[in-house]
Amino acid sequence: MAVGYAAGILVASVLDSFSARMTGDLARLAMGARRRLSGLHRECVRVGRFEIPMLVGGPADDPCPLVLLHGFSDTKDSFVDVARFLTRSRRVVLPDLPGFSEASQPVDHHYTITTIAEVITGVIAEVIAPGKPRSSARAVHLVGNSLGGAVTALIAIEQPAWVRSLTLIGAAGIPMPVPSALQRHIEAGHNPFVLRSEDEFMPWVRFVLERVPFMPAPVARSMARDFVARQAMNQKLLAEIVLDDFDLTERLAEIRAPTLVLWGDRDRLIDLSVGRVYHRGIPQSRLVVMHGIGHCPQVEAPRATARRILETVARSSS
Repeated sequence: MAVGYAAGILVASVLDSFSARMTGDLARLAMGARRRLSGLHRECVRVGRFEIPMLVGGPADDPCPLVLLHGFSDTKDSFVDVARFLTRSRRVVLPDLPGFSEASQPVDHHYTITTIAEVITGVIAEVIAPGKPRSSARAVHLVGNSLGGAVTALIAIEQPAWVRSLTLIGAAGIPMPVPSALQRHIEAGHNPFVLRSEDEFMPWVRFVLERVPFMPAPVARSMARDFVARQAMNQKLLAEIVLDDFDLTERLAEIRAPTLVLWGDRDRLIDLSVGRVYHRGIPQSRLVVMHGIGHCPQVEAPRATARRILETVARSSS
């Protein structure tokens, strides 16, 4: 009886391991198909101690590429569906932020919006002027969601000659005049980015997104497993970013690039009141509110998001 029980446990363990591998393989196949559909391939650059993987596509001779940055605990694939509508005419670069996804994640590094922006500035230099001094880099169109939005806004302030246009999507970087649901969770001592089990993943997705796109079951399971595995890193990064008390409010007037401030009216992570502050503070900005959309318009409404980005790119050339 004991031998049979032990054998059963062993078989179950082997099947669980096989199922996990199969789930991961199917998720990678699905993600690879989406990347190919968007005309993207994987590249990698090194900036200091960081290896930064990127998805790249579109015309190689585009003199002013689009660089699109994902948000907290997201990945470079966040903008894959938007890229499908961009790579037809523009060079597109989707990097992982340092500390996230496949990018280097040294635990002794201090992660703040400023230190993340420093690495991404190096990525931009390598993308548009490889092997040359940063001062020789040409301009790019910057797009950022959430944490990536705060990073792009800071780069637009610190490196104005590098930024032809700026698109801020549900951007962090400014204290919320009206606290969001996420902010209330954090103030109560709960970090919603830390999931204790895979069962918590889809409720978290529905909290972030108002319109949840279809996700094949293997992809959802793989994403849930990866998210749960990031518990410790997500705690570290969020604590360091929050404690840094970063605030761009007084510097917004330094942003000279034509700017789109794009927000979902159902954003539960960063309240629309932050978008209004960005709009009031940036001289050449316009605010577009997407109705029935949550924190990630690039995932929930990729075609409409791409159209708004291209409109902003066109404004910078007129």
